[in-house]
Amino acid sequence: MSDAPSTVSQRRVVALLLPAAAAMTSLYQGIQQILLPAQIEAIDATAKISNLGIAATASSVAAVIGLLAGGAISDRTWGRWGRRTPSLVVAAIVSAVLALAMGASSALGPLVFFYSALWFSANYYQGALTAILPDRISVERRGVGSAVLALAIPIGVVIGVNVAAQTSRPVAYAVLAGLFLMGMAALVLFAPEPAAPPRPRAAERLKIDVVAGVLGFVASFRSRDFALAFVSRALMFFSVFTVSGYTYYILQDHIGVEALPGRNLQHGVSTLVTIQMVLCLLSAAVGGWLADRWRRPKLFVGASAIGMAFALAVPIISPTWPAMIVLEVFLGLFFGAYLAVDLALMSLVLPDRESEGRDMAILAVATSAPQILAPLIAAAMIGLFGYPFLFVFGAATALLSGIVVFFIKSVR
Repeated sequence: MSDAPSTVSQRRVVALLLPAAAAMTSLYQGIQQILLPAQIEAIDATAKISNLGIAATASSVAAVIGLLAGGAISDRTWGRWGRRTPSLVVAAIVSAVLALAMGASSALGPLVFFYSALWFSANYYQGALTAILPDRISVERRGVGSAVLALAIPIGVVIGVNVAAQTSRPVAYAVLAGLFLMGMAALVLFAPEPAAPPRPRAAERLKIDVVAGVLGFVASFRSRDFALAFVSRALMFFSVFTVSGYTYYILQDHIGVEALPGRNLQHGVSTLVTIQMVLCLLSAAVGGWLADRWRRPKLFVGASAIGMAFALAVPIISPTWPAMIVLEVFLGLFFGAYLAVDLALMSLVLPDRESEGRDMAILAVATSAPQILAPLIAAAMIGLFGYPFLFVFGAATALLSGIVVFFIKSVR
């Protein structure tokens, strides 16, 4: 936690992290789940799977760079506005502008460009935002803070996919951009950071040493538990993104539009995502409280990952609309419990207190890095083996994620 005294209660900081993170998630998911696949299909329906893979891969590279930059640069920021606030404000404004530009794109080139730029700026924002957890929240309340950030995910997903499904494309992009700005504004205005004086180690911070910076990132992985947490998290999000990134096309081509209620593809996607996220919300609320009470975050994270592996086996057995509903029910329960405790566990394995923002950003890369490879892997698997193999891969990586986390020694 930052050494700077805070004039704002931790309870208020935690409460206002919720709208800031939820608005960010609504932007991500409204675009990823509905708006982007629909735009790509409208441009070239015959090449939609490969084009979605290209767009997702390009944007994910930008996202990883943005996450690292947001954490590291906000670590190096000081002044009357605090360490994280300048990054949050600039990144949110840039993201809103890019979202509007993306909504106006009708050709693949500009769409991929604006999508990648948006993912850089939004992930830069995320890198600074997640650093608030170790920066301003004490270890004793870290579980509650993690649970609030976890609750923001299902809330944001439900808002994002329903805005995207129920409104026209330009309106959806405008609403999501506006929500992003409002979430940021609520946090920085009503839970302002204390002034951040330069740290002794950062007196020469304007003279950026690129080599030293790279070595600093690599040094974090000398911590065994940090490295294991990174691997476990990366495996989990390989599982999540490989399947969820193609939900739109799974329903369209594998389950079949004629099998969906009302034969409405966009409503089918929003229904599945809403079911998962409502249950995720309930599970996260209970999971965060229990993890703080029992102080066993590793057990919660590992068991939840293994539970997700079994849930992902359901559509392999029965590729039907009811099976997809069953999948989303169990994914919601297990993923909610996972998310409620995941960030708390991550924050407890950070190796360097003075580089918490950088190290949290590195762990956040374990969320975004799979997005680089998942679209390519998914597209290849669909082409070679068909849609069912997506679920096989997802189940296997979730199971491995749960196994790896139990090898962390410093956390129960």
